[in-house]
Order: sequence, then C-alpha cells, then structure tokens
Amino acid sequence: MAARADLLVGPAPVLWDEVLLLSQKTGKVALSLAGPHAALSFLSIATALGEPPAERDPDILVSEQVGTEVYDLMNELAVRSPHVVRQKNPISILEHMAAHDDVALVPLVYGYVNYAAPVSGRPITFHNAPRLEPGDRPGSTLGGTGIGISRRCEVTPALKRHLLWLMSADAQIGFIPCHEGQPSRREAWHDAGVNARWGRFYSNTVATLEQAYVRPRHNGYIAFQSRASALLRESFLENAPARGVINRLQTLYADHRGSKGGER
Repeated sequence: MAARADLLVGPAPVLWDEVLLLSQKTGKVALSLAGPHAALSFLSIATALGEPPAERDPDILVSEQVGTEVYDLMNELAVRSPHVVRQKNPISILEHMAAHDDVALVPLVYGYVNYAAPVSGRPITFHNAPRLEPGDRPGSTLGGTGIGISRRCEVTPALKRHLLWLMSADAQIGFIPCHEGQPSRREAWHDAGVNARWGRFYSNTVATLEQAYVRPRHNGYIAFQSRASALLRESFLENAPARGVINRLQTLYADHRGSKGGER
C-alpha cells in the first residue's frame, strides 16, 4: 500500500473496509489496473479474503462466492479511481502521487523504496497490503526481479565471487541501500539504519512480503494473466455483473492451464 501521509486524516487504512470508506469519502483512492496489475490485484484480494487462488484446487482459480466479493470490491473502487492514473503502471502512478495531490492512496502497488525518500516531490509512505480483519494475512502477490545469468555467459571465479558478495549481508545492508538500491536479504529489511534512511519502507511492509501469495507458474499462466487483466478492466468500464465475469475468468484460467506453450 502506498500513501501520501500529508493527504490522509489519521493513519493509513489497515483493512479493506477502511480503504473502501476512504474512497467513498475522498475519491482519491486509485487502483493499479494497467498491464497485468488488474489480475494481480484480484489474486491479492482473494488471498486477503482467505482463498489464495488455485491453492486448494489447482484447477479452480477461485470460488464463485469469493470471486464475486473480490470483483464487487474492485469494481466499486475502480468507479471512483482518479481517471488521470487509470492507464498508468505502478512507477507512473507513484511518480504522479509524488507530484500531485489527487491520489492519496493506492492499496496495492509494487513497492519501490526510492519514492519513500525522493530527491524531488512529496515522500510516499509504504504500508502492508490491506487485510480483511485485524490480524489476518495481508493480501499480496509476490513480485520482483532476480539475478539472471545468461547461458552465453562464462561463469568465472571472479563472477562467482561478485555474486556471493552481492548477496552478502555487507552488500545488502550497506552498499545496495546506500546506492539507492533495494536489497532482498531479510536482515536488511529489519535493519534499523536502513529503515531510518528509507522512511521505514522495509519494516512497514515486511509482513506483506513474508506472507505473500505466489502466483501459479504453469505454462500458459502469463498469457492468462494478461487476458484476465484486460477482461477485468473491460468489465469495470461496463459495470458488468460479477457472476458472468467470474465464470469467464475461470474459463480463461482453465484454457491457459492446459496450454502446452507460454512461459512458466
């Protein structure tokens, strides 16, 4: 969750009901819906409602009951989401938030630590993703970028030493955050100095990462994610009934789950 603390009256929301109430009162709550993010938000909210998609039964994305609750919540928020950011990706939304006062909160968005202590613009505070009830699991879907080594690359002793250093506590707690990077080691996320420098970005969001839902990884999932996001955006624009949308999502999921190609 990303917020402009100076635009909020009181603390940032913790529960989805509080997010909805803030949207109703201010019209300054924005959903991140561009690209794959509509589907990722759907998966995240289903997790917050106690039904991580496709975990109980890998052939069923989500039950009709929970899917309807998720869709209705997203649809209501989408109606009031500021038009100016509806087509923007997470980075563009955060850029907009830092420079303008018409978006006070984005309940689900990728976390980019640089916006917590920006060179210019207003600082953005980051918090755990919303929960259904106090003490529940925050609803989030794990994302991020790792280190990749090309098959064309010669894995030399020097490269191995560099990779080991890059993942070391010294680099993760010291070098990387000191050079505006975002570390991955748990020790860095809990380090008092790192958190003091970066507006408590890490300690404020660590539960969201540690309890995150991991999306399906079967062949064909990435294509499903793209088509599901497009379907959700279209459905919000048309205020389509939930039941038909959930049925179409399940059909899309089943079709792509059986796909022979695509990415893992």
